[in-house]
Amino acid sequence: MKAVYTSDLHGEIPLYEELLSLAHFFMAEIAAVGGDLLPSFPPTRRYEDMVPNQKVFIDQFLLPFFERMIRTTTVRQIFLIPGNWDLGYFYLFRNPTEGLIDICQKHCRLKNGYEMIGYPFVPPTPFRPKDFEKMDDPESPWPPQKNPSYIRSSDQTDLLIPIDPLVYLRQRETIREDLDHLARPKNPGKTVYVMHSPPFKTNLDQIIGGRFTGSRSIRRFIEETQPLLTLHGHIHEAPEISGSCLDRIGKTLCVNPGQFRVSGRTLSRLHAITFELENLEETLQHTLFAK
Repeated sequence: MKAVYTSDLHGEIPLYEELLSLAHFFMAEIAAVGGDLLPSFPPTRRYEDMVPNQKVFIDQFLLPFFERMIRTTTVRQIFLIPGNWDLGYFYLFRNPTEGLIDICQKHCRLKNGYEMIGYPFVPPTPFRPKDFEKMDDPESPWPPQKNPSYIRSSDQTDLLIPIDPLVYLRQRETIREDLDHLARPKNPGKTVYVMHSPPFKTNLDQIIGGRFTGSRSIRRFIEETQPLLTLHGHIHEAPEISGSCLDRIGKTLCVNPGQFRVSGRTLSRLHAITFELENLEETLQHTLFAK
């Protein structure tokens, strides 16, 4: 089964159009986007306008785009999770769309017997939206937090509530606790996890300066469960800094394709990977650079 994966498109329409072309060229049967699908900041630069702006993007571009992908390419299933900026994510699924599948803390069995499982939460970031952030584990360090930060009051309203992030995040379950409760697949060797945060201390989570910012709990989870493949994002620059979009934890192949850098008004080409599930090692390719 042929697959295409990318992450962190942040509402950039040229990158979505490149994804469509890639899926068509590769003759992919499934596609997955690993979070941060929606525009981060509205034109007003006001956090209060973030969710309404994301809803407009979904209505005017994203849903029609996914429908066009399924209609005009060989892709029949598109798997999605939110990223830490996607406060309006669940608006995508207010009505069923054929072939569009939410795997946010859910699993889906493919026709070839493989399973897809999604997990969206990331350890605390320096950014203000906190809906998809959680403490990694009680021992993990935090970056400096901005007060106030914001959470969405509910999926039924666009209102953002100001919060003290240090208080709010300590009241939530940790990523480690979440992963302990995540549904286990029948066969880890035929399972793909889509997780917005990369695992800690790999080629996939380095930021400028070389510091590692991924999830210790996700790394622990991969070490213990040993799935076939984990797909990540979140740290856009990691593959350029480390020199690779791949790493291995035990038997598990882990990938973060990275994403665009803005240079003036020109966006670099789409960072994505293609692969065949049944022949992963020999077929995995990045769109821009060697493994």
